[in-house]
Amino acid sequence: MSENTVAPISRKDLAALQRPVLEAYTLPPDCYHSQAAYDAEVKHIFMKEWNCVGRVEDIPNPGDYFTKDVITEPVIVARDGDGEIRAMLNVCRHRGCKVVENAGTVKNFKCPYHGWLYALNGELRGAPEFKETVGFDKSTFGLKPVRCEIWEGFIFVNLDSEATSLASRFSEVSKFGFDAYEVGTHINIHRWRFELKCNWKTYVENYIEAYHVPWVHAETLGATAASLKKVVYHPDITEQQWDLILTPGPSMTLHPSHVPQFRQAEKVKQLPDRYRGLPVWAGYPGFAVIPMLDCTLWHSILPLGPDTMEIVVGIAFPPETGKAYLEGDEKVRELCDAYARNQEKIMGEDNDICERQQLGLKAQKAAPGRFCKHEILAWKFDNWVAKMAYDDQPQGGGAVQPARAAAQNIR
Repeated sequence: MSENTVAPISRKDLAALQRPVLEAYTLPPDCYHSQAAYDAEVKHIFMKEWNCVGRVEDIPNPGDYFTKDVITEPVIVARDGDGEIRAMLNVCRHRGCKVVENAGTVKNFKCPYHGWLYALNGELRGAPEFKETVGFDKSTFGLKPVRCEIWEGFIFVNLDSEATSLASRFSEVSKFGFDAYEVGTHINIHRWRFELKCNWKTYVENYIEAYHVPWVHAETLGATAASLKKVVYHPDITEQQWDLILTPGPSMTLHPSHVPQFRQAEKVKQLPDRYRGLPVWAGYPGFAVIPMLDCTLWHSILPLGPDTMEIVVGIAFPPETGKAYLEGDEKVRELCDAYARNQEKIMGEDNDICERQQLGLKAQKAAPGRFCKHEILAWKFDNWVAKMAYDDQPQGGGAVQPARAAAQNIR
């Protein structure tokens, strides 16, 4: 690395990003499509951070499993015979074949290549024709474990064995009353997966600023430029790895009538005025939740390449609603499906604008832009990415203090 550069961003551009938000410049366009930036982000962020891969209700019973590729790493998430949720590399310890595909219910995992048999907890139970193999010990050839934690009903995995716990990253969300929304009890009903032609950072940045809402969501949300005056950003609410936008006043529902159709959590009504409204919460690198009056909207983002990404979006409902839907209650199903149709319109607008932005970022003469006051969290997030992935000595294991220190310049 030369004295004047910090791959894949120049020291000049890095210094411009690190200025106070209203003096700063955005990340250079190259950071949204170059292989160097992508490789650095994968190595120093996604291989070290907690990534959401699903919900606990996806695997309710022992033997249930699903698979998920976290960038280059294929993972099995399963509920073992004791009911515990575990994660393991989906790689046979014999010669590296993927053991299972998709999702299902099994008593054990059998590699399709040479029949190696694994228990639900990953232990190797059978290796045909290996009795004569010298020094072979089955107990040392189980599927490689992957760290797994459950938070508010969401399943997270981390490929770094030394990373700090997920719980320690999000332990302060009670500051704004996240627990009052009972997200962990909700049952996911609707889910979408999109592969988008845009860099993953564009979607996170879009999520944590309300500046775009009056223009992108004017039809679906009825927002106007005047509505921006109500939005409150909370850049200093925590030193942990998350951020919060909150629009004070009445919260919202995804039902097209704008009237909640299902039970609302009682504790939400008891929140202090400062935190009563619509919270938009993002946990980095790519997870976000909007707890609404009578449902939970969530997003999980993973990069697929320098200019492609995957986003999974779900809507979860209070447990009695979710159970009624799954049991075939026609009225409940009709109502929940109306929520889903409305959300499809909203996320279609976000998907489209992020892909359009990506087209512009790839122009040869595209250059860094500037931030306004409504983009304070996007600025903060970009500083976090730069410190974690682009700096001389990237910070692993969830170290967010350097980016948070830069955030003190907001004042």
